[in-house]
Amino acid sequence: METLAETIWFSEKRKELMFLLLEGAKTSEEIETKMGVSWRSMMLPVKELKEMDLLVFEDTKYKLSTIGRLVTENAKPVSDIMNILDKNTDYWASRDLQAIPRKFCRRLGELGDFSLIEPELKDMFELPESYVASISRSSHIMSVLSFFHPSYLSMFSDMASKGIEISVLLTESVWQRIKEDFQEQKGRLENIDNAHVFVYQHGSIPPGIVVTDVFLLLSIFNKQGRYDHRDILSFDESALQWGKDLFLHYVEGSMKVI
Repeated sequence: METLAETIWFSEKRKELMFLLLEGAKTSEEIETKMGVSWRSMMLPVKELKEMDLLVFEDTKYKLSTIGRLVTENAKPVSDIMNILDKNTDYWASRDLQAIPRKFCRRLGELGDFSLIEPELKDMFELPESYVASISRSSHIMSVLSFFHPSYLSMFSDMASKGIEISVLLTESVWQRIKEDFQEQKGRLENIDNAHVFVYQHGSIPPGIVVTDVFLLLSIFNKQGRYDHRDILSFDESALQWGKDLFLHYVEGSMKVI
């Protein structure tokens, strides 16, 4: 007889069905549609899950049992993060995640179906086109920056002046650079009610995070402590929530300067 772990991990259909039912009870027709398979092909996985007391059938719908929900709620984050790491193993193996708190590393699976943006050498210091196109459709922006990029400062000032809610978190060194060399742009931000600037005061932060209501752009230092312009871009709702939560975590250790 299979163990609970074997029941989930040794069958893709059983695993996907249990993950689907985390959303709520489903009829056989809904399961067919959501999973894109025939019900006949699901009959054996359903039978096996019922025999393991992981699945119950009530009022024409299938749902997870108490044990099934407990197991699935713990298994799904593991599956999600394995999918993330499998997608770009070389990239993740070369990253230094120390600037990202452990509780957020455990949630990396929430990045979902992300793209890895690697600009050509000639475009290395330009903002990614997909980023520029997406940010123009955003109604609010939260950004973490540990390096100075004048294009970001001008863009954020312009967008804030159009009524878009802007919250930017900087390192002390970036803030000093802005105060010394970009007083005009600083003054513009100070005169806009919907612009907020914070300076982080506790340890290190990633080279860059931008999260809006449309997308998440994440930059992570490599193991040599350098930003190599390889960025993660995701439009998944779970990624947006992850990015927002991470930004608010950094804000808790920051001082508001604008």
